[in-house]
Amino acid sequence: MKQQALQISPNKLYASLLKKKNEIEQQQKIVKSPIIQGSPFINTQKNGTSGQVKIDSKKQRPTSGKDMKDISTVLFKKTHVRQNSKIIETKENTQNLTQSALQLLQKIKADRPDSKLGQIKTSKEILQYHQQLIEKQYQKLLDLSKQAEHHQLSQQQHFKQKLFKGPRSISNPDITTLQLSILKAHAKSIPGMLYTGQTKINQDAYKLIQKFGTKENDWYLQVSDGHGTNGHQVAQFVQEILPAYIEQEVLQSPYYYDRDKTISNIFKQCFLKTNEDLLNSGIDVTYSGATTVVVIAFENILYCANIGDSRAIIGRYDTKLSVVELSKDHKPDCFLEQARIIQRGGRVQAYSDEEGNPIGPARVWKSDEDVPGLAMSRSFGDYVASLVGVICEPEIIKHQLLPTDKFIIVASDGIWEFLSNEWVIETVYEFYKKGDCIGACNKLVQAAKEAWQVEDEVIDDITVIIAFLK
Repeated sequence: MKQQALQISPNKLYASLLKKKNEIEQQQKIVKSPIIQGSPFINTQKNGTSGQVKIDSKKQRPTSGKDMKDISTVLFKKTHVRQNSKIIETKENTQNLTQSALQLLQKIKADRPDSKLGQIKTSKEILQYHQQLIEKQYQKLLDLSKQAEHHQLSQQQHFKQKLFKGPRSISNPDITTLQLSILKAHAKSIPGMLYTGQTKINQDAYKLIQKFGTKENDWYLQVSDGHGTNGHQVAQFVQEILPAYIEQEVLQSPYYYDRDKTISNIFKQCFLKTNEDLLNSGIDVTYSGATTVVVIAFENILYCANIGDSRAIIGRYDTKLSVVELSKDHKPDCFLEQARIIQRGGRVQAYSDEEGNPIGPARVWKSDEDVPGLAMSRSFGDYVASLVGVICEPEIIKHQLLPTDKFIIVASDGIWEFLSNEWVIETVYEFYKKGDCIGACNKLVQAAKEAWQVEDEVIDDITVIIAFLK
C-alpha cells in the first residue's frame, strides 16, 4: 500500500487529502496540540522503512511541490515553528498522520492535564469539566493551607520545647500554674493623741477575715478611718456592715464566667448600700464620715476597692525592692475629683493664714459657706460634703500576684502621712525574711507614731494590716 501511494501524482494526492480534511473539520473541532520541548523526534516511514526525522526550528518549511513527494512532507505541510522556544504548534488532521505518529500524538495528549478537552462536545460538559478543575484547584489550595498551618504549629511546639526544656526553676516560674496566696496576716491599731496630750477615741477600724467565702486561701482585708465628731461610730458601722454585704453577694453571684465585672459590680453596689444604711442608721453624719480601703484575695488574684486616703500597696522584690500601688488617694485637688466637686456646686481650697497663704491640704467647701472643710473627695457619710460632689463610689483595681510579690500592706493615713511607700516596704521586708508578721506591724506603728510626734502637735489614729504571701 505504501509503495502504491507513492506512485500517485502528488497533486492528486494533495487534492484528495485536502478534501478529506474539509470533511473531518466539519465533524469535529480542530485542537491545537503543542509538542513538548525536549521530544524533538517523531516517527515516520520513508520508502517502506521507519526512521527518525529531527525537526530543526532553524530550517525552513518546504515550499515547492517537489519537496512534498512523500507522506512525511504532508505531515509538515501546515506546521509553523516558533524560532526562539522551539515549540511546535500544529493543526492536526489525524487522517494525514502515519500510524506511529498518531500513537505518539495520542500518548502526548494522555499526558497533558487538558487531555479531556478533545472529548468534550457540549456546553454542559464544558461547564462540568471546568467546575471539576476549580474544585481540584480549591482542594489543592486547601491541602497546602493545612500543610502550612501544621508546619507552623510544629515549629511553635518545637520552639516551646526548646525554650522551656526541662523543669522550670524558681527564677523562671510558670505563673499560670503557680498557687500564690496569703500565707498569714496580722493587724494592729492604736488611738491617736490630742494637742492637749490626752489619748483620743480611736476612730480607725479594721476587718481581717480568713476563708472569706468558701475557700481556705480567700482573704478579706479592710481598714476604715473615721473623721468628724461621730467618725468612730461611722467606721465601726462600716466595719460591721460592708464585709457582710460583700460576702453575701460573692457567695450568691455566679461570677465565674466574668469575675472581674461581677466583683466590680458587687463592690459598687455594696458600698452604695452600706452608705444608704448609714444615712438611715440614726448616726449623725452631717459632718462625720469614714474612708475605707478593701482588698479581697481570691488565691492569686487581688481586687482592691477604695474611697478616700487610706491606702493599699504590695512589696515586690525582683533583684531589688519596688512598690506596687493597689489604690489611689482621693484628694480634693486631684483633677477629676476637683472637676466633679466644682460641677456640683462646691469649691476646693486649703486653709489660709492672715496673709492668704495656704495651710495644709486642699479641702472641700460649699461655694457660699466655709463648711464642711473635708480633706478627701470620697467617703462614707459626710452628708453636707455629699451635696457638693463627695461620693462613696469606690475606685477598683485588679492585680494578679506574681512570684516576686512578697507582702501586702493596708493602712490608714496615720501610717502614710509621714512615712513613704519605699521606706515602709524596706522596713517590712526585713521582717518578711524572718517570717515575723507581728514584728512588722509593731515596727510600722511605732515608726509612724514617732514621725507624728516630730512633725505635728497631734497624733492621728494608726492602723495597719500586713499579709505575707507564699
